[in-house]
Amino acid sequence: MKSLHQNVEELLFHEDEKPSLKIISEPFSSQASPKSAQVKEKEPSPDLNNSALFPLLLELIDRTRGSLAAMKTLAFYSRENFRDAELGDYFYQVVSEDIEKTISLLDCFCDYINVNTPVKKSDTIHQLIEEVLSENQNELTNKNIKIIRKKFDPELPETTLTDEQLRFIFNSIFQYILFSISQNGRIGILTRSIDSQEWTGEQKSLLQKNLKYIEVLIVSTHLNPKGQSIETLSPLPNEDQEKKMDLILQMVKKTLEKNRGAMDTQWEVQRGMTLISLVLPIERRNVFQFLPSQERLKKTERKD
Repeated sequence: MKSLHQNVEELLFHEDEKPSLKIISEPFSSQASPKSAQVKEKEPSPDLNNSALFPLLLELIDRTRGSLAAMKTLAFYSRENFRDAELGDYFYQVVSEDIEKTISLLDCFCDYINVNTPVKKSDTIHQLIEEVLSENQNELTNKNIKIIRKKFDPELPETTLTDEQLRFIFNSIFQYILFSISQNGRIGILTRSIDSQEWTGEQKSLLQKNLKYIEVLIVSTHLNPKGQSIETLSPLPNEDQEKKMDLILQMVKKTLEKNRGAMDTQWEVQRGMTLISLVLPIERRNVFQFLPSQERLKKTERKD
């Protein structure tokens, strides 16, 4: 098991090495009692959801709706070509009503698929991190800040926190980092599953013993790859600014504490480095969600 400092060194100071993903999590069954291990929840049938034809079906429906809409537009302009104006209007009315009925049937069919084939929730933490990074890409570019390493555990489980809570936490953390980091800074991100006893943060007492948690480690540094000192780079936030930004960290910490998680922050002044460790409780059930057709199609494409 690698120590925290080993993970930090890999995230920030070995850029030429190809990232290696190490699965640290263990089967959940080792944490459950014998009685609970025998009880299995009945999951919705994933046959249609996992079928290779499913995304093709959604794409076909979407294309058909587009074609019908184009036919309706064509019928509208074609009515002017009729010598009898009343006949032209009647033609457009009949075609338009028939197209609207067909589109309504297609929409109903999509809704039927959605309510009967829920999608298993997965990879939520990584997707939200990527979304927050994408939203802040302009600020990263303006300060010439590089994400030099992302070590995402491919088997990372889901957390009990809602998507809205996770989005608030990640967005707040990256806003704090973007404000405090200097020009030409570097950021490394690590996700992994850990045992509660492995975590060494000050709030370790908040974690339940002998349980696994999710750790999201975000490391930022004010030192550029050439080893310039902090003094040669842009100035760090002043004391008043730091107090305001610390309030952001306090709100994130309170959110985690209320949801059985924890947070630890370390500053290494000599190395110009900030380490933020977020510990999230693991969701031990399989969670399914109902997605609109377009969102479902996007999710399927990401898996492909």
